[in-house]
Amino acid sequence: MDLIVTKWIAMEATAMLAADRGEELGRRFPAPFLRGAGKLGEQITVEADRQVLLGLGAEEICPLGEGGIFTALWRLAEKLGAGMEVNLRQIPVKQESIEICEYFDINPYNVLSAGSLLVAAPQGAALAEELAREGIPAAVIGRLTDGNDRILWNDGNKRFLDRPQRDEFYKIKERRQ
Repeated sequence: MDLIVTKWIAMEATAMLAADRGEELGRRFPAPFLRGAGKLGEQITVEADRQVLLGLGAEEICPLGEGGIFTALWRLAEKLGAGMEVNLRQIPVKQESIEICEYFDINPYNVLSAGSLLVAAPQGAALAEELAREGIPAAVIGRLTDGNDRILWNDGNKRFLDRPQRDEFYKIKERRQ
């Protein structure tokens, strides 16, 4: 089965940081950039996306949330008793998320990501096309495999997915205290 991600990872953290730390971020980023980051919060609901996926025959649907895509990948592999191969470059992430996460020194792959779904389905490319026709951005990021290896590829470099870690968002909260 293929692995598909809807919308973009790190949307929740991006929107929250744009709202809560907007003044600070405004010293580094232009106002239109921050407005775009804040608008990601408008796309956090997933129930309509979930219903479309069920109608299209998705076999497993895992909402992203605390711990981000890395936690969701680990949990899905555990649930299905499978391994996986994922191409990090295929995981959809907004530029606003990348830059805001970089500013706060947090990993966008391991941060609050409500609004996005991880899906396991046969014929992932066809499913992603159907989702696009329904107005839901989606990308095939990898596939499930036999065994237990959870492999992440990045520009030809192979590494293994670590067990879920504490959400990086908490680092920011701790630094404020």
